[in-house]
Amino acid sequence: MHFSIPETDIQVDEKGLNFRSYSVHINGILHCRLRYRQFHSFHLELRREFGPLIPQFPPKKLFTLNETEIEERRLNLEKYLQLVSQDPRVSNSSTFNSLLVSAQQETRKENLENISIDIFLLNEQRININIQTVEQTDSVLSKVCSQLNVPEEFQSCFSLFLIRRDFDGDITIVRKLQDFESPYISQKALSTTSTLMGDKEDSGPLRIVLRKSCWDSSIDDSLLSETSTLNLLYIQTVAEIERGWIQATEDIKQQLALMQAKGAKRQYMEIARNLKFYGYIVFRPGLCDYPEPHSRATLALGRSCINMRLYTPSGEIKEVVFKVTRIRCWRIMTSGKPLLNPGAKLHSDQEAKLELSFEYLVAADKLEWITVVSPQSILMSLCLQAMVEELVRIRSGEKDPLKITKCNTKHNKRVQMESPVVDDGCKGPVDYTVRKLAEKFSVVNMKSASTAAENVLVENEVFIEMVDSNSLHSL
Repeated sequence: MHFSIPETDIQVDEKGLNFRSYSVHINGILHCRLRYRQFHSFHLELRREFGPLIPQFPPKKLFTLNETEIEERRLNLEKYLQLVSQDPRVSNSSTFNSLLVSAQQETRKENLENISIDIFLLNEQRININIQTVEQTDSVLSKVCSQLNVPEEFQSCFSLFLIRRDFDGDITIVRKLQDFESPYISQKALSTTSTLMGDKEDSGPLRIVLRKSCWDSSIDDSLLSETSTLNLLYIQTVAEIERGWIQATEDIKQQLALMQAKGAKRQYMEIARNLKFYGYIVFRPGLCDYPEPHSRATLALGRSCINMRLYTPSGEIKEVVFKVTRIRCWRIMTSGKPLLNPGAKLHSDQEAKLELSFEYLVAADKLEWITVVSPQSILMSLCLQAMVEELVRIRSGEKDPLKITKCNTKHNKRVQMESPVVDDGCKGPVDYTVRKLAEKFSVVNMKSASTAAENVLVENEVFIEMVDSNSLHSL
């Protein structure tokens, strides 16, 4: 999760008294507005359950804060949230996520009600389920999967995404829904933003869509052996081939069309799995500073790679593949560069002009920073995190799809000061580490952090393993 508190605001309570709120953005979107005392209550709840795992809370001041002190408190609260969310034993806990959902509900002023909600597949199939307005993502996902007869051990291989289908047929993956939020509230909040991510005026509705979210190809072997998950992968693959996200020659398309007509789903998938960009997420075009500044880039992430199709200002077209195992670290930052649609109005719920920067091992003794400017930068970062986590678990010998795709934690409530019990799905206290910029890689040519959206970077555990084992030559 990417936490930031970019701003504060003066609001009025039910008694007509002014108070200061802090705007908490998660993964680039306004999630909630909290008062200092609400942050403190949040801290006390976490401290009761996790004890010393929770960092110190920014202290209360005796007197009214001046502007300098307000800014200091904003930064300290932002740092506190970033530190708390580092450890998956905390950030994956029901307590942590329930508190964030409650804060989202209060900020959006949503009442607790029983409703029905539509979840879509990529072929436009609609699944209607009954939920509560504040029901968390994992619960909604479980209900959808159960209705589709997906076995419990495979449910973590799928996720709910907010996807916008424009009237011209274009599709944008806007956001991966996570357990700290209510899908209903998030969809409703973001649907009111007509210019989300620089959207065109003819943008269509924002839908909640079920799609595969695991990355390692070995997991597909298990998914294809089960009828319900084979059907889901087949539906997604057909849609992505038709859309051009998965590339196929005309001959292959004809073969696939024959198999589709016969209903030979398994045979269809065996051919499709070998096609270019199968298992990838394709992103909208962005800007890149590689191989030269202001290069237009179409990105796709999958198979432990970042694939870029680059259109340079000098007129060259290049395709470059960056292996995840060569990425030393990455971070999300705000950018002073314009987006592709500079005339688009920005909404207060959005982080504008985001960029993803990653430090890449271009040669055995050379690291280079590469930057992509895209409204989908945070989604890219979450995809990289998920890829690395899967690689770590697979390299540790894990074969169970449930444990490869999801870190499960169980807390020992009998002894409050003990650390939570971590099962084999986590393989240790953290699957990837988040560090303040000043604490790590000080000898590396770091970019200035003065514009950092969240003064943190994500360190790639897989890269460190490779370096430590002196196996750079095999990257």
